[in-house]
Amino acid sequence: MKFGSPPYFSGKKPLPSLVLDRFLPPYPYGGLTDMLRYQGILNGWVLDPIGNHPASAIELAQAGYRVFVACNNPVLAKLFEVICAAYPSSQYQAAIADLGALKRGEQRIENQIKDLYRSPCPECFSFNTTVRFLWKKNQPNPFARDITCQDCDHTGVVKLSDTDLENLKKIGNIQLHRTKVLQRVIPGKTDPPVAIKEVVDSYLPRSLSVISTLINKLDSLNIESSRKSIIEALLIHVFDYGNMLWGINSGRSRPKQISIPAEFYEFNLWNIIEEAETRLQLSDEPIPFTYYPDLPPDTGGICFYPGRMQTITEFNKLPEFSVIATVLPRPNQALWTFNAVWSGWIWGQEAALKLKGALERRRYDWIWHTQAIRTIFDYTSKFDIPFLAAAPELTNSYILAYLTAAGSSGYQLIDAAYHFEQKSGQLYWLPKSSTKRVETNLELSDNLKNYLELKSEPADYQELFSVFIISETIDQRESFSKKTFDNSLFMQIQKLFENTLTNKEIFTQVDDDQMENAEFWLTQSSKIYQPYSDQIEGTFIRFIQKNPVFTFEEVTDFINHHQPGLLPVSYNLLQRLLNSYCEPSSIENQKWTMSPQEIIHERKSDIHQIIRLLNSIGRNLGFDVSGDLGVQWTSDILKPNYQFFITASSIISQFKPKIDEIQFEPVIIFPGSRSELISYKLRNDPIYKKYFGKYHFVKFRHVRSISENPGMNFKTWVQILDSDPAVWQEANQPVLF
Repeated sequence: MKFGSPPYFSGKKPLPSLVLDRFLPPYPYGGLTDMLRYQGILNGWVLDPIGNHPASAIELAQAGYRVFVACNNPVLAKLFEVICAAYPSSQYQAAIADLGALKRGEQRIENQIKDLYRSPCPECFSFNTTVRFLWKKNQPNPFARDITCQDCDHTGVVKLSDTDLENLKKIGNIQLHRTKVLQRVIPGKTDPPVAIKEVVDSYLPRSLSVISTLINKLDSLNIESSRKSIIEALLIHVFDYGNMLWGINSGRSRPKQISIPAEFYEFNLWNIIEEAETRLQLSDEPIPFTYYPDLPPDTGGICFYPGRMQTITEFNKLPEFSVIATVLPRPNQALWTFNAVWSGWIWGQEAALKLKGALERRRYDWIWHTQAIRTIFDYTSKFDIPFLAAAPELTNSYILAYLTAAGSSGYQLIDAAYHFEQKSGQLYWLPKSSTKRVETNLELSDNLKNYLELKSEPADYQELFSVFIISETIDQRESFSKKTFDNSLFMQIQKLFENTLTNKEIFTQVDDDQMENAEFWLTQSSKIYQPYSDQIEGTFIRFIQKNPVFTFEEVTDFINHHQPGLLPVSYNLLQRLLNSYCEPSSIENQKWTMSPQEIIHERKSDIHQIIRLLNSIGRNLGFDVSGDLGVQWTSDILKPNYQFFITASSIISQFKPKIDEIQFEPVIIFPGSRSELISYKLRNDPIYKKYFGKYHFVKFRHVRSISENPGMNFKTWVQILDSDPAVWQEANQPVLF
């Protein structure tokens, strides 16, 4: 395999928050469009046979493609429809007003729901507050509330008030509410299937009472279809925020099972209705959206087929597709089970039956998933066109599932990009009928060896396993061209990989972890040593010097276009680079600008000053001083001698060929703002630490301080050289002060 293009397409702007986005797979917004353009496919019909992520098809439609989406999930279908409509804010407000005006008894539903969440400010006692409650699993009451007062600006987590406890008693007969929501899905039955009961049990009584009240009034809504569609989309957002799967301090939790965390939030569901509008606005302008067999105009749009792609048998009535482009799914029992029940809540039993399989199946292993995804590849292979896919959340088994399913269905993987940190792939298949069968003559170890040489850093087991499977599949190795698969296939491939990786003449493990958690490196290091982190930093510096204001996505895209597709920029490393070299723009939100001290002439001035100070200090101590950018102190009397390298960056590998560790003690001198970066590299890369960990790392400011010390002599110099700790150090490494 040739390591290079295509780059990993990371998207040029962030994906906005969407309804259900915690369940949707991570997706670089714009990635599929870039993949199509890389392949030279600039227009025409695109087939998405899965419809796994609304953003991917919508982005393609915005780029001028006509996209045929097949998806049998009514919930996702409704989100597609409403997002593409790009309704103005006035339409959302009108729809919410229609919903709120419905009455239960003599009281408006809006007021009735709001009353359930009324919570007084602990400071000014105003009820003009927003609140969410904090619960512990299996407890009868919340243990605290997170409140913000609109009148006195008080905010924080405080204890419950008497009003909060009284409100919990207003929900009415909870068993009646449970019966109502169950009857919407399985009318006439009193013994619900396990999956439906699991969904209902994931809602607190207050949330369930609100949902029961709302869905009970759906059938009586006599309003125009657009407003009803908006309300249905708003309710999907309410159903999501109403359950107990919102763990406290869980970050961007993406539930894959309906498992209630030990502590979780309860939200004010009327507030959730009011804020949902922002989650349904992915496009400023309406996107033509039709249901098959109606087609969108030539200028672009989406044609939606509300069923499984493989149920379409009349191929001659389908558009002439140029390419298949989709986001490959991972099994998500939580999303699929919730969506089946929610479909019943909104549209009744018939809609829920479309996702009947999600209510019946409780376990999804990789073999099941391989067979399921293979049906898609089998069906689409009839079109004899390229198949491009984003593949998020890859594990060893699921990357094998995708490649095996495609390979056994008549596709040949020709290119790939892979983000080792995000565990995300971008895969390019062509029909085997249009590719030549040329099996590789390389050794099994060659691709892994080339990858590590290119990265010049250790890599972990899963990273190397993914590279191994991808590269050997592209190289058409016979053992990776399985036409059939069973439970033994993963073990066979894993054994091939591990036998290759444990060849100690080529690879070595650099830590003491178990093999599947370990990191590996080359037994014989490559002649050219430029570690990945230094490669990224160099490209980053070139970008910020030419772009005064930029976004995270813009610099990511630039770096990735200068990196091999299997070595895109680490977001963790990039954030550290931004913190070191840049500062948030004071003019534009979500943008960065280079710090003033990083301007080239400023750093050149710093370096020239440090050189002058080193020359002066060395001579005053009795050394012979020579060199320029690599200043050397030599003496027949004073030991040790020193070799200094001054840098404005943390790219220390640039000095490796010049360092003479036999004659000198190397000293790296750098700006204090690079301390964390250097520390990060030494802490996270054992090879970097092996090469440079014993050097002296000294900040510009410390050199300046030493130069101002009037009593400086050689003994004092040795004592204070490392007294301003510049980098992370082992706990047992002494520091002299």
